[in-house]
Amino acid sequence: RPSPPPTAAHASPPTHPIAAMSTGETKPWDKVRFPPKPPLKRKGRLNKKQLTEFFRKCETMLLSGESTQLLYQARMAGKDINKLCVKWQHEMFEHLGIHRDFGVDSLKNIQVNFPSDKSMPHLLMKFARICQMSVMKAMMPQARAGEEKRRYKPASKLINNPGGVMPAHAILKFFRKCSEELRSPETAKLLRKANGEGKDLQKLSIRWQREIIELLGYDQEFGVNSMMMMPLFYSQDRRLMVEMQLFQQTCQRVVQQAKAPSMIADLDPSKRRFKPKSGKLISSGKLSRKHYIQFFKECQKVLASEESISILKHAKRQGKNPGLVSVQWQREIFESLGVEQDFGVESLNRLAIDFPNDKEIQTEMVKFAKACAQIIKKVDPEGAKKALELNKRRVEEAKLRMKKPMTLQERPKPSEETVEGEIVGPANPVEKETSKPTKSKKEADDEEMAMMLMMLAMEEEKKAKEGQKK
Repeated sequence: RPSPPPTAAHASPPTHPIAAMSTGETKPWDKVRFPPKPPLKRKGRLNKKQLTEFFRKCETMLLSGESTQLLYQARMAGKDINKLCVKWQHEMFEHLGIHRDFGVDSLKNIQVNFPSDKSMPHLLMKFARICQMSVMKAMMPQARAGEEKRRYKPASKLINNPGGVMPAHAILKFFRKCSEELRSPETAKLLRKANGEGKDLQKLSIRWQREIIELLGYDQEFGVNSMMMMPLFYSQDRRLMVEMQLFQQTCQRVVQQAKAPSMIADLDPSKRRFKPKSGKLISSGKLSRKHYIQFFKECQKVLASEESISILKHAKRQGKNPGLVSVQWQREIFESLGVEQDFGVESLNRLAIDFPNDKEIQTEMVKFAKACAQIIKKVDPEGAKKALELNKRRVEEAKLRMKKPMTLQERPKPSEETVEGEIVGPANPVEKETSKPTKSKKEADDEEMAMMLMMLAMEEEKKAKEGQKK
């Protein structure tokens, strides 16, 4: 559960006047940004207009690039940025002619003072979210578009609406454009080069994302704020929330692959078991029904073959992880069908939205999941059993989450487990849409194991990497 947002109503007033540094120099974040305008109101009641103005001005201030920069500098200097946010809110009250203590009490009593006005609690909730956002932004790597040579040129005119959000169709376009660019061979090449030069790949990725926001015609700060405010405005838009999660996974995956490309199909096609289809690979749009069915059937055929079992057993004897080898084959199969591997993985996560009622796809997907489980059980029975035991609780939690739409706060933080795990177990989101015949314990275990094996494989790989670092 996230910590309470740094609103004035949740913290005691800081010491005042502002303390100077021991050197006598006042740091930029310690300066008074909003001077008081006496006389200050200390009693009575603040009306809706006065509170709305406070919310509006605070939101504009907290969402500004200036505030983000000051909070980042203060954090790097070891300051408590939550208290700094509260200090600015106190300053804003007194800048509007309201004593800080009286203003704080008014926020605490907003539901008492406006019992029948449903808009006021909503404004307070939005304000609290923005306060939390301002701190979250300061915790992110600072990488503004325009600080270095741009990869993507900005539009001639940029839209900015502080306190508002980009329209849903524009956010969706951003997620898809960004994902397409991050999956591109050019991006992979640039990230590998930057990693070799010791650069911060996350920072580089964030700068590209900000550039794409401006390429689409929106101010970069407004765009970043829009993404962070999505749960307040679009929490019921299932497609948009799914696209957001897929975008987050893509952002993390491309950075991980640039550092340690263990999950991807070999970049040298001559070393692959399944060669890529000639010509340009599909890397955007909506994957066709035909491609999904071809992928599931081809994977079932490959994973059920004696040749595959023999190769995986040999890989295990050499100390390799059979699960990772199996996933590389699946990625190779995507490209042998003309689908770029990362786009294929991403598309599996989108199946429940693109084809929610397609019985044939659902049937083939379940067969695919079972094939993934069965081959690992044959090759590494102890590892399969361990995967089932370690991840039983995770699957149950995932099933519970699928019963209702999730807001950003409720969604699990993208991790190594969520990035690649879907490729061997995408069946769960769609299974809930179908009628469920009674299954034996063995069948249920097989389907659950299909989701779990990759999680375990990635955990083991992560531990191995940590051991090498030590």
